[in-house]
Amino acid sequence: MAVNDENRTARAAKAWALLIGAADGKPVAAEHVCRIASVAVGVDGAALSLSAGMDSQSLIHATDEVARRVAELQFSLGEGPAVEAWTYGGPCLVADLSSQSTAERWPWFAPAAVQAGARAMFAFPLQAGAIRLGALELYRVQIGPLTAEQLADALTFAAAALGVLLHAARPRASPAQEVPPFDAMEESRAEVYQATGMIAVQLGASLAEAFVRLRAHAFAEGVGVAEIARLVVSRALRFDPDDLAADTDGG
Repeated sequence: MAVNDENRTARAAKAWALLIGAADGKPVAAEHVCRIASVAVGVDGAALSLSAGMDSQSLIHATDEVARRVAELQFSLGEGPAVEAWTYGGPCLVADLSSQSTAERWPWFAPAAVQAGARAMFAFPLQAGAIRLGALELYRVQIGPLTAEQLADALTFAAAALGVLLHAARPRASPAQEVPPFDAMEESRAEVYQATGMIAVQLGASLAEAFVRLRAHAFAEGVGVAEIARLVVSRALRFDPDDLAADTDGG
């Protein structure tokens, strides 16, 4: 177990080193995750989507037109690897989109994806506690599965994508803050989960809706989600179901 933890930490550190290098002094963003994940995992492209449900999806970034097209197809058709990854909370790995079994599984999406230029797809849910925020989608133009190493790298970049989403903020006039290190992200996620649950109770809403409100408030304030979560957990910030805005110092 200790060896596995050590390997996981080393892999995460390597991934963040690549992402920070790609960002070149700017905040690590979705485009960096998609681009570097594509190269590191050995696929041809990637897309990152945020979702609060299958009827509410936002494509954050796609590395190319094929990645963009297959992401849009899944949302419009309601089927595909990312849909299953988001729905069931686990990776969905498809080595051959043109196989008969895949065509039977997704009769609308599979042939459309092949026509768009994708022959293999691998989707990973972005999970924050009980909430699934979206998915990282990877595609290949050639048929074939991921190796064990490639799968481990893909899972690492999915975790990095989640970290970027949780800490992303609207750019400020002051110098942008760097994405926190991996261990700091792990600690702050617990507060995000706790805050989301508290907001859900305050609003009488689902966890997904509560997280959307949390993230929206963070963007409005121009700070990271973790910062707003900390205020909620400390009871310095409360969300009012009768008001789109949150109340500060309300207890």
